[in-house]
Amino acid sequence: MGERIVLDLETQREFSEVEGRKMELLGVSLVGIYRYGTDRYEAYLESELKQLEPLLQQAELVIGFNIRRFDLPVLSPYLSFPIADIPVLDIIEDVVKHLGHRVSLESLAQATLGRGKSGSGLDALKWFKEGRFDLIKQYCLDDVKLTKELYDYGRANGRLFATSRFSDEKLQIPVFWPERKRDMGTIAKLLREAFDKRLQVEIEYLSASVQSGESPQRVRRVDVYHIREPYFEGYCHFRKDLRQFRIDRILDAKPTWQRYTIPADYIPAAVPE
Repeated sequence: MGERIVLDLETQREFSEVEGRKMELLGVSLVGIYRYGTDRYEAYLESELKQLEPLLQQAELVIGFNIRRFDLPVLSPYLSFPIADIPVLDIIEDVVKHLGHRVSLESLAQATLGRGKSGSGLDALKWFKEGRFDLIKQYCLDDVKLTKELYDYGRANGRLFATSRFSDEKLQIPVFWPERKRDMGTIAKLLREAFDKRLQVEIEYLSASVQSGESPQRVRRVDVYHIREPYFEGYCHFRKDLRQFRIDRILDAKPTWQRYTIPADYIPAAVPE
């Protein structure tokens, strides 16, 4: 298994210079990456992309901003395997899913991290024509760093922020990118065993919606009443109420020795599709 990689690239041409706005004709001037496995930032010129190819082909996950619709199609002519084979986490997709529209990397970075980009893509195009690859490298790796820090923030906090196009309001964007401590199969098996024995479970759970001031990640004690993957339902001792949980939002789980009984009048709620 490969490693997680954050990726951004700069092009040689803009859309007005190529026929039909075809991304594969834009050409790569430089690709910047961050490798979680080695904790290193690296840059690859067009002539060096063959060295990058095995890293992408073996990657556990490639993380970026708008990379599915832009960066990877631009890069595709340089690769000997289909870009569809690359496992991708594209931050813009979570943004559009929640807000219903796109925002810029600048908007996310300013609202979430308190700082923005160090330049623009137009600067990078000008530097390419001038042969200033030192400036392109610095700018591209600055964007890689912003993207990495947004991913790290979302993974740790379960949300990002963006600035509104219509006011000074900060818009909250829920995301779900946790470091899982146990794989889902192990967690599902543990829940079934706890349910069969009527043993209360302690779960480390990442909630999609929280009240103001609460962390989205919390340890909860739950009596499991019903399991229908990918959900289970039970009594949450933190909320003191019946709740449904998504198994894929559980980061870790363990049974306790506390036994419980399921109320005689309990009827499983409808599971969301």
